[in-house]
Amino acid sequence: MTVRARSLRVFAWSLLVALIGGCTASRPATSEKPGEPVDPFPPATPQRVVEITRRIFPAVVRLDVAQEVYRDGKRTFERGIGSGVIIDEQGRILTNYHVAGRAAEIYVTLFNKERVPATLVGDDHWTDLAVVQMDMDVIRSRNIDFAHAELGTSSNIITGQDVIAVGTPFGLARTMTLGIVSNNERTLYPQQVTIDEFETAEFDNWIQMDTPINPGNSGGPLVDLDGKVIGINTRGGAQNLNFAVPIDTARDVVAQILASAAPDHRGHVTRADLGLSFKPLQDLESFYNIDINRGVLVDSVARFSPAHAAGVRTQDILLAVNGEPINVRFPEELAPARKRIARLPLGKPVTLTVRRGSETLELTTIAEKLEGAVGEERELKLWGASVRDVTRAYANEQNLDDARGVVITTLSPGYPAAQATLRVGDVIRDVDGSAVEDLEAFMTAYDKSVTAKSPRAVLGVQSGRNRRTVVLKLTYSD
Repeated sequence: MTVRARSLRVFAWSLLVALIGGCTASRPATSEKPGEPVDPFPPATPQRVVEITRRIFPAVVRLDVAQEVYRDGKRTFERGIGSGVIIDEQGRILTNYHVAGRAAEIYVTLFNKERVPATLVGDDHWTDLAVVQMDMDVIRSRNIDFAHAELGTSSNIITGQDVIAVGTPFGLARTMTLGIVSNNERTLYPQQVTIDEFETAEFDNWIQMDTPINPGNSGGPLVDLDGKVIGINTRGGAQNLNFAVPIDTARDVVAQILASAAPDHRGHVTRADLGLSFKPLQDLESFYNIDINRGVLVDSVARFSPAHAAGVRTQDILLAVNGEPINVRFPEELAPARKRIARLPLGKPVTLTVRRGSETLELTTIAEKLEGAVGEERELKLWGASVRDVTRAYANEQNLDDARGVVITTLSPGYPAAQATLRVGDVIRDVDGSAVEDLEAFMTAYDKSVTAKSPRAVLGVQSGRNRRTVVLKLTYSD
């Protein structure tokens, strides 16, 4: 039987069982006979594939999401669809950041066609993960049943093992695809992966598989042949290049999101940052006269960063962090190295052992909280603009003198900000003579001006390397 014929046969069986299986949940697939040894990598027989599909389908949901975006100086919403998997009996759903991150409105369609509202518990663009909570009051009031998936582990995934990807591609009903793991520690280095403008895939390698991931499939589970979730589908492409976030990564992220979430704010993952970018030492050991599998090359040092303050330089070899060796010879070792830095305690001294030429130096610094390049964004309705907090990463990218102020992201034609010749990318550093350190300070100054109905606002603006003064003429409706 050809691979195509086999795939069609499996798909047909899966579709048939999905239609007649209902919403019942069964125990994990194990050995058929009690006491018989369990195969760690069971074969993808049609019977097993159908059974696993029948069990996982009730836990997979469709997500209809309205995400917060800013256009033409206004806060608005962009609607999209994606997939998710229910991970516990409390009705929590694990999905991608690019599906539900920044969500203002979420509706969940369950396997039994019931549609219930949900809220975003928290998100983490660095791993492309988000946690969504179904409205359990609605679930209970309507007596809705649902099933949840069993989470496995991604630590023992091997190349070549059979896996099943499940989701709701293109907004269609649940679909499964069968394939194999192509690589269990895929890195896309030196490519920098982003979600819109948000950084991702920095701290963990992905699972690569040949199971197709189509639009709308993102956020669905990648399942092994024991029926356990081993990854969260994140993106797909041509030539069988499809990827999933390992479930071990997701477990850690979910735990931190749930621990930090509160009624008045979303959960998040806190990471440390030293301001270092690394490069693998493969084929460079002889040039730097260093032993193989020892250290990692410092590719760049960010301004304003702890590493910069400590005196770390580009082309130093970082040998150890707090006395623990750090080694990156190959690209797939970069993510674990970054993760070690990210797990450093904030505000505590960090000792960096570096090799510079023939010298070995001990440098000390303090780890700071990691910030992405994209800061928090707000709408200035009266001025006709939207602004973001200037982060250290953004200030470095734009060669700003420091990370003070807010940056203009969008403008509404005809409103005071546009009429005053402000431009997207301008950084507002003071308002009416008072310096603004960050978004919170700026919004305080903005609200004060609006409340007082000031006829004008005088702004100190940085455009590239130039400084200028901009006057906004303001009018107010009764």
